[in-house]
Amino acid sequence: DQNHVNRLAEEMKAGRWKTTHQGIAFDANGTLVDGQQRLWAVFMSGCTVRMAVSRGLSPDSIEDIDSGRGRSVTDRMSISGRFGIERVNRNHAATLREMVRGLNSTGRLTYQQEVDLMTRHVDAVRYANSHLTTMSRGVGTACVRAVIARAWYSVDRERLGRFCRVLSSGKQESGNDTVILKLREQLAAAGCNRNVGVRRELYGMVEWVLTTWLKGETRSVLRPVAQEFFPLPEEVKA
Repeated sequence: DQNHVNRLAEEMKAGRWKTTHQGIAFDANGTLVDGQQRLWAVFMSGCTVRMAVSRGLSPDSIEDIDSGRGRSVTDRMSISGRFGIERVNRNHAATLREMVRGLNSTGRLTYQQEVDLMTRHVDAVRYANSHLTTMSRGVGTACVRAVIARAWYSVDRERLGRFCRVLSSGKQESGNDTVILKLREQLAAAGCNRNVGVRRELYGMVEWVLTTWLKGETRSVLRPVAQEFFPLPEEVKA
């Protein structure tokens, strides 16, 4: 899996590689039975890393290596207790990825990148997840929560909470809430679309509607934004 190798190599080059009991293994004939991707990542990174080495395994052990249940990203994040007893779940991780991606179609993050970003933005991510808990089709998706997480840094929380409430419930609370209800219809029509281009368009549309609503305006036609309206703190500094 070259993409996995690339991520491992990036971790090594960044100095984030950690030594564990997992490394490389050879059978009794000297044939490599585990660690091909780790070794290829060492070659690609040009780095020297410390790694455990096992020797003398039975030749048929290759069938049983890595056959257990793998830990998910959020399993790994939560098991150390770094995010407290509240922990983080896969919805938090999905929100974070969409939030960082924004209007771009960037590649996958490495695990350590996700940990660093979650540590930095966990309050915003948790806010978005807790305020968009609706099960309505298309409304509580990660790309919608991502906009709320970004807006958490710059928008009045009371107003942002009301936007979430109207979007979640579909119940109008003031005159210009009609633009939120139109957005809700659009999101429901799109559903849980996995196409990256469609998700970016929906993300941009949520930003456009939130900005329009905050200005007290209403529109009959919804459009996605062409540039980021809610930059993250590190993007503002950059």
